[in-house]
Amino acid sequence: MSFSYRINNRLSLESGITYANLTSDLKYGSDSHYLSGQQTLHYIGVPLNVKYDIVSWKNFTVYASGGVLAEKCVSGKLKKEYFIDNLAKETDTQSHVVKPLQWSVNASAGVQFDIVPSVGVYAEPGISYYFDNGSDIRTIYKDEPLNFNLNVGMRFNFGS
Repeated sequence: MSFSYRINNRLSLESGITYANLTSDLKYGSDSHYLSGQQTLHYIGVPLNVKYDIVSWKNFTVYASGGVLAEKCVSGKLKKEYFIDNLAKETDTQSHVVKPLQWSVNASAGVQFDIVPSVGVYAEPGISYYFDNGSDIRTIYKDEPLNFNLNVGMRFNFGS
């Protein structure tokens, strides 16, 4: 969900709230003696973007956007299962939370359809780069810092 404050007829400042669910499957060891697991992390983020309307027609707007995002891991768990001779021997589940904030920069292009003048729905493919936050916990943000994404949602518009 996002909020957009129109500065003039083409330029807006945008913020809101984001949610990301990062799930990873893990496997370490040999073919018959290994650890198998799943890591799940939940992030809540606050973006700050500048949005430029390229073209508007009736209720549709095509735009470009760029900015920063700060995310906080609010919960997570790591479930591990130990196998010996391909037989499950032990299962362990523990809380697994990334402590530092996760910062990223982003750029995107999107299309918005205004349901009413102050509320629209949007689809926004883009690219993000995630900075190393110093945590020891491996995530897609660490392993592949440059990511493509598709954001969809509802935007509330304010301003001139």
